[in-house]
Amino acid sequence: MKDRIVTLATCSYTRAELLKSCLESEGVECFLKNINLLQSAIGSGVKLRIREEDLIKALQIIEDFKLSYVEKDEDTLGFDSQIVLNRIMVPVDFSDTTPRICDYAYNLAVKFQADILLFHTYFASAIETVPFSDSYTYNATVVEVLAEVEKNATKKIQELKDYLIARVKKDKVDGVEIDVALSGGIASSEIIGMTKTYKPDLLVMGSRGETAGTSNLLGSVVSSIIDNVNVPMLILSDKGENPDLDKIKEVMYATNFDRADFKAIATLKFITAPFLMNLHCVHFEEDTEKYSLEEHRMGMLRKYLKRTLGDDTIQCEVFKNEDKMKGIEAYVQDNNIGLIAIMARKHNLLERLFFGQMSRKLFVKTHMPILIFH
Repeated sequence: MKDRIVTLATCSYTRAELLKSCLESEGVECFLKNINLLQSAIGSGVKLRIREEDLIKALQIIEDFKLSYVEKDEDTLGFDSQIVLNRIMVPVDFSDTTPRICDYAYNLAVKFQADILLFHTYFASAIETVPFSDSYTYNATVVEVLAEVEKNATKKIQELKDYLIARVKKDKVDGVEIDVALSGGIASSEIIGMTKTYKPDLLVMGSRGETAGTSNLLGSVVSSIIDNVNVPMLILSDKGENPDLDKIKEVMYATNFDRADFKAIATLKFITAPFLMNLHCVHFEEDTEKYSLEEHRMGMLRKYLKRTLGDDTIQCEVFKNEDKMKGIEAYVQDNNIGLIAIMARKHNLLERLFFGQMSRKLFVKTHMPILIFH
């Protein structure tokens, strides 16, 4: 039976050689992978691999090096001290859930003295209603329909703006401005384009994917936006009543030990701080062995968060279950999680969360908000 080989660290060639020498001097055999044979001195992404039976010993040896799965020679990883939430963009479709989504955005804006942009795209729905009897009728009808749709959209979005402005005045809030924008085109494309122009710090929108006979939570518009923007997105259920943010006390960030996790966790802490929410940083592992490389990674993450954020209250945990999705469900229920945060990219867990059977249990029934980072 072959010895199982595991990757201990991924780092630069120079650091990998240094660590290899250190480990081998202590009797731990090492193997290097992904070496640039032509320019080894400048290689990066070199994998340092060892036998699994030497894992615990190796981890103890490298602890003093403070070398983790995220470190690089040229990196001094730190969070951006200029994390802000000054602009909130709210795509609206004037459905029954629109006022509730606007209320969510308003509550966030009040906490951070942020501006709100209400954005509506009206073109796609108009085209679907156009008769195609002949070219003349088509052209005439398009002009008439679009003119009427734009007129109605302008009226409705102004009503939403007036509603929020009235709340600002009633609550005597300073530093919150409400603006609106309309656009003709395909909804997903126009929303993506507006994020590039307006540069919001957060998108707040409904899931728009819940239909009869399916447990899918995300519609095609939201899915496309997730794939094409780099803005944090707060996704709210289009069914039922989403929990009040002020009443949510436990928030879970599902980590897959990606480098982007650090900025995401810092941003999550910033967003949730005014609501006094408790943060859980959890990695869900199907390997149920007593100790694993993920345990060490979580330990390093815990130390790093304490050092960079100055906060040791974030609960970092590796949660093991033979069925990862059942493990997530159990953790959410046992810890009264009211909001889940997750990375959109490099995280197949996102698709499984939204399109698996568990999504109906957790999100359709509880209407739990989802915060997506990129």
